Amino acid sequence: MHLKTRKSKNPLVEYLQQYNGKNYDAGNSIQRDELWQEREDGLATLQDSVGVFNNLKGRINDISARDVRDSKVVEFRVEIKPKEYFEITLECSHIVHKDSLESDSLYQIVKGLSNYSTVYVDGAIAVTSKGQAANASWGDKDLQFSYPKYKFNIVALSTSPLPKVSANVRNAIVVWRRSFEGILKNGKSAETDENIAAFKKATENLTTEEDAYMVKYVHACSLDLYRD
Repeated sequence: MHLKTRKSKNPLVEYLQQYNGKNYDAGNSIQRDELWQEREDGLATLQDSVGVFNNLKGRINDISARDVRDSKVVEFRVEIKPKEYFEITLECSHIVHKDSLESDSLYQIVKGLSNYSTVYVDGAIAVTSKGQAANASWGDKDLQFSYPKYKFNIVALSTSPLPKVSANVRNAIVVWRRSFEGILKNGKSAETDENIAAFKKATENLTTEEDAYMVKYVHACSLDLYRD
């Protein structure tokens, strides 16, 4: 992948921030709820178009790990605060087999961090079987406009800026998501020969590094199969 880092604002932050405070313009709770749903639907569309949110900068917090049979589940939050009274929280889970702990780079990085350390992450908002963003907020929707929280499929994490994701990888991710989201909604039968052929074509020219990134992305997003 190209090693040039991205300096512009991330589209996820820009998108959610444009809804900050809009709820106060709603004349009643019906209008507010419709505005909230508009934001959620638009977020799913945005994700389908970009594939992966790259180089999000935030603070890691609530780092923990628990054993589940032969695996370890690492959990943490990434808190992104682009301005006062507005904060995005990404709730991340990473599952690694216990035999692979020493070789799993994400686990080794997270294990060595202190809460509130600055990190950069790549990943995707988790989605439900209905194709909706997996909103992790509870309670008052008014609060969710200023403090949105989402389940997040973590692909890469670093204490320094991450490389820009190449156009070839983004295209392969977008193609893969079309098939995967069909499987989430309708089961394995949604994986058509046409989708398989499109994904094979999209990945045939990936470099070794790009292919490894794609494998990590697919592994991370596969958690969505078990969210509902």
